[in-house]
Amino acid sequence: MRGFTTLVWALPALVAGQKPQYPPAFPANPILPSSINYAPSVTPNVMDPTAPNAQVVCPGYIASSIEETTTGLTADLALAGPACSAYGNDIKDLTLSVQYQSKERLAVKIYPKHLAPSNQSLYILSPSLTPQPEVQYGSSKSASDLQFTWTNSPSFQFRVSRASSGDVIFDTYGHKLVFEDQFLELVTDMVPDYNIYGLPENLRGFRIPNNFTQTFWNAYNLDNDQELDVNSHSVHPVYLETRYGNGSSLSHGVYARNAHGQEWLMRDSSITYRTIGGSFDLYFLSGSKPADVISQYQTGIVNTPYLPAYWHLGFQQVRWGYQNWTNLQDVVDAYAAQNIQLEGVMSDLDYLKVNRDFTNNPGHYDIEPGKEFLERLHANGQHYMPILDPNIYVPDPTNFSDAYPTYDRGVELNAYIRDSNASYYIGVLWPGFSVSPDFITPQAHQFWTEQIIAYHENLAFDGFWLDVNDATSFCTGSCGQGRIEENPIHYPLAFPGDANTSVAVDYRFPEMFNVTNATEAASASSAMMSQSIMYPTPSATPTPTVGRTLATPGVRNLTYPPYAINNFLPGHSLQKQVISPDATHNDGPFNSTEYELHNLYGHTSGNATYNALKAVTPGKRPFFINRSTFSGSGNFSGHWGGDTNSKWGNMYFGISQALQFSIAGITYFGVETCGFNGNADMELCTRWMQLSAWFPLYRNHNNRNTIAQEAYRWATTAEATRRIMNFRYSLLPYSYTLFHRANVAGETVLRALAWEFPDDASLKAVETQFMSGPALLVTPVLAPLATSVQGVFPGVAEGTIWYDLYTLQKVNAAAGENKTLDAPLVHQPIHVRGGYIVPMQSAGNTTKTSRTSPWSLIVALDKNGQAKGELYLDDGISLAPNATKNVEFSFTNNTVHATVSGEYNDGLPLANITIAGISSHTHRVSVSLGGKACNSRGAKFDHSNGGVLSITGLQHATSGGAWSGDLTVELQ
Repeated sequence: MRGFTTLVWALPALVAGQKPQYPPAFPANPILPSSINYAPSVTPNVMDPTAPNAQVVCPGYIASSIEETTTGLTADLALAGPACSAYGNDIKDLTLSVQYQSKERLAVKIYPKHLAPSNQSLYILSPSLTPQPEVQYGSSKSASDLQFTWTNSPSFQFRVSRASSGDVIFDTYGHKLVFEDQFLELVTDMVPDYNIYGLPENLRGFRIPNNFTQTFWNAYNLDNDQELDVNSHSVHPVYLETRYGNGSSLSHGVYARNAHGQEWLMRDSSITYRTIGGSFDLYFLSGSKPADVISQYQTGIVNTPYLPAYWHLGFQQVRWGYQNWTNLQDVVDAYAAQNIQLEGVMSDLDYLKVNRDFTNNPGHYDIEPGKEFLERLHANGQHYMPILDPNIYVPDPTNFSDAYPTYDRGVELNAYIRDSNASYYIGVLWPGFSVSPDFITPQAHQFWTEQIIAYHENLAFDGFWLDVNDATSFCTGSCGQGRIEENPIHYPLAFPGDANTSVAVDYRFPEMFNVTNATEAASASSAMMSQSIMYPTPSATPTPTVGRTLATPGVRNLTYPPYAINNFLPGHSLQKQVISPDATHNDGPFNSTEYELHNLYGHTSGNATYNALKAVTPGKRPFFINRSTFSGSGNFSGHWGGDTNSKWGNMYFGISQALQFSIAGITYFGVETCGFNGNADMELCTRWMQLSAWFPLYRNHNNRNTIAQEAYRWATTAEATRRIMNFRYSLLPYSYTLFHRANVAGETVLRALAWEFPDDASLKAVETQFMSGPALLVTPVLAPLATSVQGVFPGVAEGTIWYDLYTLQKVNAAAGENKTLDAPLVHQPIHVRGGYIVPMQSAGNTTKTSRTSPWSLIVALDKNGQAKGELYLDDGISLAPNATKNVEFSFTNNTVHATVSGEYNDGLPLANITIAGISSHTHRVSVSLGGKACNSRGAKFDHSNGGVLSITGLQHATSGGAWSGDLTVELQ
């Protein structure tokens, strides 16, 4: 053992002076026996060649009793033959409802005709859980962009097409409708080589392949949370389709409002939609451009994204392994010493007393020194956001010292999910045996709000990040029943610092580390081999496979339904590492089960947390990010992409992941920059800090058994971070305006190139570049050892001009050219699109200080010598600001115009205007503000940078506030 310890502590040589940080050991109680994690495995139907084909064996339905109105139709659907019972009990009689809900939106709903109040929740997703749109006033079939047609030959089938052209966008003709209590299926024919996007969340390419199965079952993989092409933390059953032809394109959207476990089978000529319960609640969006589809989904169905507070757009640092307040202060001080912006620090589980919510780790995160730390932090305009998990420790009733009042209060309120036998469902999470609040009930909301308010009274934190809320449990079933006297048990994972651990240091490093750090890589490889020899991985216990279960009349098999979705967790079981599907909720008379609500737990727990945070600081926008989300979560929550691995491939796919969530209406998205699992090296962390500077949520986070990776750890990373962060903070006015547009109009912040240039088919799968709003093009380096990167410049064939943001020189690029751009390690290529005006302020050390800087404008002229832009202003924190301001910019005829509306005034002057692409020389300017001429004698001009005009010294002319009235700056 001593030799191994010596080898372990040789790791600091890998990256000078950096050691894995170990928090205090968990109490030396027994680790949960592996037997309690036992769950039989199943064979997913998509992998089972013997599984029946519902399209062959099922009879379909026949429509009758059709009633048409100006806004749609209703009909009865009855089984067209004997029940097939392919994967459940056939529902004999259904209701069809078709609604032309708006000009751009058509709804098609199919649900059981005869529903008792006690079983409505099995089929109908309540609008109290996620938004359900209705018919808008004045809507009608005759005014709709879309058309619904149907036939009974040979059974009920329907199509949705464009009213203007007849183009079919959803086509079930030739396929049967299947509706059983635990299986629904609908098949639509697709055009050849179709292009669809969305259906988050998983880690994959931007354009979804045409032979891909998307499974939706929220899950957390303890071993590798970033596997490619599998179900993950979120369920958003919405896709965007784009069709190209004759130099143009048309786009439309499809949303399936269903929270049950489900699969979407993309195949060469069709998409098959299957769920294991619920109903068909489909919404079709006419578009006809990608941006239109996304806006229609957000404004008309799930509600628009919330507007983050201004400070939420700053950089945040977190690590699992910061051992105490002093450790956090050291991190804050190190960022300041390196002159790197830091908006906030976060705590992972380390701050909690044995991982129990609403506690503090004694001797490490005591309350009084915590208050002092927060006072210093807040005085600097910085913030503190700890982790929160929606699981409540169950104390040992035989041990008085184990008392936990938080648990007791939840019992008083009946706030916890129950097992199928009516006892509390006791699973295992970080604290040990734990229960889960039942967030679909008002008493759970009351409980959660009480606890959050009480904790804030002790420690004035600034927000939460809600983790492991995928309805997670580390054991199978209600494993704690009859065993809570054993608490506190250890969660079934071992980490350095734990008693008798067989796990030491994570020796994994990024691709090509063996080239850039050959000696260190050899040392790590040797240490990893020694570790694996000393502590071999135990052989997996063989588990029997549960054969495909058969439908039993009158019975719903919740734990092993007849149709097995391809859940990626070991054994594919729906019970593995989650709250079991047969757990029950307290929503009488329904007594809903986790079977129908599993995919909503993150959404409902997130909504409860957001509302509690609003109660903590009334009238203020809370900081809140949510690991598990559902359709509509973006209205109150941000999201991070899970426990990213420190690999180049994980960084690469973060772009497409961000674009997926742009479609889903979650704009405040980010990843674990530099990676959470495994060790980052200098080059990977440098490139990742550059990339994530464009993601709305910007944070660096890693695991406690890896080396430190704060941006100041490597000199090169620190320099690159300073450069890119100065751009981020200078561009905050532009970014904040984008978030305002998302909030009021459902627009996007991060954008695919194909959305900004929708008629260019060559851009349909581009995932290595993206846009920040309409004006900025980002071309990140996504591979090791690279000093250059290739990128396209869209729209050049139509006359679009692009400028290098660093020099504002025009880019010389041919149409369709994949141009090579210089990208040394501290540099990231960024370009600004001609035709746009970008408002900026000089970067301060926080968003607060940045907002006090004078204004400047970058004016990038298009081929006609014109440009436009927008700026939104408010106090940056209030839910309902007392005053706001919109500024509309334009440049034409050598004149900058700023037209203002609203009463908010920051009193800051306009200092500089830089115009790119201008050919005429300026000798003087005249400035008028609010219709009155201003003294502009201090203005200076610089034409020396070819094609770029720099105007400085405008502060005096606009000293009363640049946007205090309409502003005109005329060049003469």
